Amino acid sequence: MTTLSIIIVNYKSWEHLSICLDSIQNQKKINPEIIVLDNNSNDSKIDNYKSKYNRVKWIENPKNYGFSRACNIGASNATGKWLLFLNPDTKIPNNCLDVLLNRVKNINNTIFSIKQLDNKNKNTNAYGIFLNLYSINGILRFIYRLIFGISKNKINQKTSFSPDWISGSFLLLRQSDYIKIGGWDEDYWMYYEDMDICKRARSFKIHTLFFNDLYCYHYHGKSSRKDFQTKINSKAEVIKSSLIYINKHFDGLYARLLCFIIFSSKIIELITLSFFLKEKRSLLKKILKF
Repeated sequence: MTTLSIIIVNYKSWEHLSICLDSIQNQKKINPEIIVLDNNSNDSKIDNYKSKYNRVKWIENPKNYGFSRACNIGASNATGKWLLFLNPDTKIPNNCLDVLLNRVKNINNTIFSIKQLDNKNKNTNAYGIFLNLYSINGILRFIYRLIFGISKNKINQKTSFSPDWISGSFLLLRQSDYIKIGGWDEDYWMYYEDMDICKRARSFKIHTLFFNDLYCYHYHGKSSRKDFQTKINSKAEVIKSSLIYINKHFDGLYARLLCFIIFSSKIIELITLSFFLKEKRSLLKKILKF
């Protein structure tokens, strides 16, 4: 069995995918299996990339399946003991993966990630609190972190910590744990699927571990912000996926209350700003069709 399989879902992120693949192939002391799933970019570029990166196992999806389903297809074709789900707009420093795998090899029942830096070397805080009443917006999350002493500044100074969930842009786990959890939930087309998989993992006593002393670069949003319509669709998907998450993990009045707060607050915000911004008007029209 291969030690590590790296699974990357691509949608028209060719330039950044090139940087990502080069950084993987430049890793020392490790020779991972690389699987790239193209979600029907349909721009005639994949053949050139197949020739350039012939080590990669390329899978062409007939349509844009979204993140979760594409990841599951990738995992079903993977032979690695470990699975690393990685965004195409990431760059891995030399030796990072070897150091990480050596560090985690004797740690069981855990989903791992590392610090992610943007193009200005700023920490993007690729982790978070599970969605609930006290984390439903930025103000409440700030108050919650303040009360319980888990401010980002404080936890970012630790070598490692265990957040509720970690971003799917760099998510490492054993294939056996992936199977135990049941893989990615395909009801999520994009967004909240990483929170969901970490939430479901808890029921199998699989927790998270985030390393601050290891890092990669993540040039966030290069696929989801390629053009105006893609940006609108992506932002609408955030709202839609939050409602899916609530209805999967909560019941009764509490679930209805959370859905009402999220949806109504977003509607009020968009109505207010739609007088000034085309983007807000378009997004309002989109989510009113939910």
